[in-house]
Amino acid sequence: MIFSAASKLFHMNSIQVVSWDVDGTLYSTRRAAWHVGMRAANAAIRRRGLDPIRELAELRELWRRVERARADARNPVRVHADSGRRRELESRWWAPAIASLGPRPGVKALLRHFQGRVRAQVILTDYESDYKLQGLGLEEYFDAVYVGERMGFLKPSPAPFARVLEDFGLAPECMLHIGDRVDTDGAGAGAAGCPSIILRKDFRSFGELYTMLARNSGRSVAP
Repeated sequence: MIFSAASKLFHMNSIQVVSWDVDGTLYSTRRAAWHVGMRAANAAIRRRGLDPIRELAELRELWRRVERARADARNPVRVHADSGRRRELESRWWAPAIASLGPRPGVKALLRHFQGRVRAQVILTDYESDYKLQGLGLEEYFDAVYVGERMGFLKPSPAPFARVLEDFGLAPECMLHIGDRVDTDGAGAGAAGCPSIILRKDFRSFGELYTMLARNSGRSVAP
């Protein structure tokens, strides 16, 4: 299958809140990266300079710092010193790509499917994502946004998940998390006791996931 359960079986009727990762989940980061690379190459050719290439190299290094910080459970927020510059470069290069590509096929249908069936849908991400949600045209579907950097914890820390559970007064089995990384989304949700669905690398459309969840409404789900 193009998705998998990273933690435990869950009963759809018990799910009250669905939390969503953003990067790699609501949109394809691989397609966005290709779009950004082509745009930077064209800009370098037109301007006859390497500034666009240098900026993308700097952005990649800032992302790598986040990954290194993620492994340090003692002080994951040391990346805050770089967050302003990273946000500047992302807004310049990443935001136009996301707006051009739009959300993954079928994501709006699944978001609408959950509306009226759960108490709330929230964003649970490591990075600031307001411009991403705006570019994707998905802001209206989410009741709250939880940003790991802002809270001081990056996934796979269970702390961001625990914050959502506390805010909504939920038992862990009542929140379903949807993400794209077993080592961050799956591990963090599992550590907090929440079920999760992780999109695999060959994932292309939410159509199959929508069908599975709709078909298994009222029954235990084991993708």
